[in-house]
Amino acid sequence: MSPVDQAEALIQKGGRAHLMGIGGIGMAGVAWLLKARGFDVSGCDLQSNRQTDWLRRGGVAIEFGHDERHVSAGIDWLIRSTAVPDSHPEVRRALEAGIPVSRRGEVLPALARDRVCVAVSGTHGKTTTTAIIAQILGSGFCVGGEIAGVEGVARDGDVLVVEADESDGTVAGYAPDYAVITNIEYDHMEHHESEAAFARCFEKLIDQTKTAVYYRADDPISNRLCAGNPKCVPFSLPAEPFQLPLPGNHNQWNAAAAVAVSRHWKSDGEIRAALLDIKPVGRRFETVFSALGVCVVSDYAHHPTEIAALIQTALELKPGRLLGIFQPHRYTRTLALGADFPPSFAGLDLLWLVPVYAASEHPLAGGTSADLAARFPGEWDSRLQLCPTLEDAWAAVQSELRVGDVLLIIGAGDIEQVADWASKWYPGEGSNLLPTD
Repeated sequence: MSPVDQAEALIQKGGRAHLMGIGGIGMAGVAWLLKARGFDVSGCDLQSNRQTDWLRRGGVAIEFGHDERHVSAGIDWLIRSTAVPDSHPEVRRALEAGIPVSRRGEVLPALARDRVCVAVSGTHGKTTTTAIIAQILGSGFCVGGEIAGVEGVARDGDVLVVEADESDGTVAGYAPDYAVITNIEYDHMEHHESEAAFARCFEKLIDQTKTAVYYRADDPISNRLCAGNPKCVPFSLPAEPFQLPLPGNHNQWNAAAAVAVSRHWKSDGEIRAALLDIKPVGRRFETVFSALGVCVVSDYAHHPTEIAALIQTALELKPGRLLGIFQPHRYTRTLALGADFPPSFAGLDLLWLVPVYAASEHPLAGGTSADLAARFPGEWDSRLQLCPTLEDAWAAVQSELRVGDVLLIIGAGDIEQVADWASKWYPGEGSNLLPTD
């Protein structure tokens, strides 16, 4: 029995599920869907956040801190994020007690099996594309980001639009009715040993999709995997851009993917009307401060391709200067794509580089922020500053900001703390933004 088959059998059985790391966006969505299916759901995490608050309001019992005593005799199923290893005391206790243990990425495909499922995959853009489709259709969803004005990150429904994660290979566990492949570019080197191994996940998704796979027409790897397959349908940009309240050419592509699959349920007129009112996903070109002639934008971009798209979108604002704070995500990615990062920052006037967000990895030679800084050419010598902490970077930026500047807060780790500081910011004495006597 495959891990997804096992998860499906446990869903049918019901009972009490305990989720480790329940405050993570992906885990929170699964918890909510299990609760909607009648499970008694509990969970634990290191600290509270918006997701744990939402789940608690919905009746999910959550404890803070990790303790093997959380895994009691009353638990029928333990679900963990990929970041939680087999050696964790709670996991060991569950296994010793004969309690089934599943990964989050094995449970979501199982939850989607008895729904009409749209699985959205790809290296870039899948969160926004998932959110756009769910809003067009008014359907159930499970998305890896917070949609503005929508409480929570999941909702059950007869049609379920899910973000299918390639990071740990579990995208291969889906057998959806419809699949979307936004693009395929090698990433997540911590799990996939090669580009070929990475592509195999998507090959399995294509093979297991029942009705149609929508793929980006100009994406070379997607084209190679989909060529000659009658259920694979390419999508392209229309002659006239979509009327969309989301900036950037990359969002035009996200909308094109969403439109292609949404036509199974909605007319073109209904779709285009829905696009006019699409709500954005948090940390996707999210303006967190705009006052005193300065704009601060927070964005989840952490791959060179995403960073380049972010900067091109920001340049459309025609800033006086474009500044950035960047936190690399994972040592493996920083090492593997190190040469690709410096060119992706073209267009920035100044860049502050903070330590790598480890995401449970151990440091790798060649994969630190200092190693990355050394890859930038000499023209960056006066424009790049390596900072030891997020606090140091934020302090340095505050003293530098001038009227007309746009600041980008870039990365997928805890750099969102800087965005939170910026959202509550008012310049102190001596700032370039305050009038002098």
